Amino acid sequence: MTGNDNAKDMDRRIAAALQLHGRAPWDQIAQVLDLPERTTARRGQRMLETGQVRVVGLLDTQLIGRPAPVLLRLRVETGHAWNIAESFCRLTETRTVLALLGTFDHFVEVIPESHDSLRTLLFDGMPPQVRSSSSHPVLRFYTGSHEWNTGTLTAAEESALRQPSRAPFGARRGEVRPHPDELRMAELLAQDGRMSTTRLAAELGVSQATASRRLSSLLEQDVIRIRADVAPSLFGLTTEALLWLNVDYRHLDTVGRTLAERPEVITLVSITGDYQICAHVAVRDPYHLQDFLTGVVGNLDGVGEIDVTVLLEVFKRGGFTVAAPKDGADAGPDA
Repeated sequence: MTGNDNAKDMDRRIAAALQLHGRAPWDQIAQVLDLPERTTARRGQRMLETGQVRVVGLLDTQLIGRPAPVLLRLRVETGHAWNIAESFCRLTETRTVLALLGTFDHFVEVIPESHDSLRTLLFDGMPPQVRSSSSHPVLRFYTGSHEWNTGTLTAAEESALRQPSRAPFGARRGEVRPHPDELRMAELLAQDGRMSTTRLAAELGVSQATASRRLSSLLEQDVIRIRADVAPSLFGLTTEALLWLNVDYRHLDTVGRTLAERPEVITLVSITGDYQICAHVAVRDPYHLQDFLTGVVGNLDGVGEIDVTVLLEVFKRGGFTVAAPKDGADAGPDA
C-alpha cells in the first residue's frame, strides 16, 4: 500500500469514527484507532475545515411539536435545473436538495416549521419553472443518516465509539418543550456539532456549567442527534440513488426493517403516495447498484414496482449548501 493509500485509509477510519461519535475528542479517536494523536487531530480537523466531513446536531423536529418532514419530487423545465436547485437551497426549511437522473429532475427534503409554512410553500412557493411535483409526508424513519456507517472499522473499534441506541426520529411527538437557550444551542450545533461547551456558553451568555447542563439535556432527551455527515465517495461509494418502492402494506414493516439493516442504506423512511418506501443508498458503482436491486430488494416479499433515480448533483445535504454555484447563473425567483 502506498503512502497516499495509507493516508486515504486513515481519513476513512477517522471519518468512520466521527460517524459513530461525532463529539469524540481526538485523543479518544486516536487511542481507539491506534493512531498518533497529533496525526489524528490534524487529519480530522482538515476534513472538517474542507467540508469533506461535517459534524452537525440534527434536531428531531417532531419531538418538539413540528410537522413531519415532507419529500418533494420535481420535474422542471429544460434549462432551469440550476435556478430551481438554488431557489430551494436558499430556503431554511430545506435540508436536502438533489438533482437526479430518472423519472424526476430534483429531490427536496422539507423540514417544515409549521403547517402554515408548509402550505405556503406548496400552494404559493413553487417557482413557475416547476412543471409538476409530488409530495410525500414521512410516516416513519426506519433509519437515518445519523445512524449510517460503512463498516470501515472493526467490531471492537465500533463498540468503543458507538453511542447508545436512540428512538427513531419521529417516534415521539410533541413531548419536549425546550428552553429558549436550548433551541438557540440547537441552532449553534446545527452549524458545528463539535462546538465546545466553552464557546456554546459564550454564544449563549451563560456559564460553562449551564451550557454543559443544557447540552446534556438536549442529548439525553434525544432532541439533538450529533452526526458526521460524510460524502459516501470518501469511502469509495461513487453511486448514490433514491429507491422508491411500492410495497404491500402487509409486508411494509418487514421490508423497512430488513433494508434499514443493510450497509448500503443511508436513510430509509415510509411515506404516503404512490410509493410506500423511499430509501437513499450508496454503492461502489452502477454495476453494484444493479446487484443490490436484483439480489437484495427484488428478493423481498411484498415489493412490487421500483422506481430508481440516480443522484446527479448534491446541492444541499444536512442543511448545508455543498455545490458550487454556476458561474454567471441567474439566482432565479425565491421559492
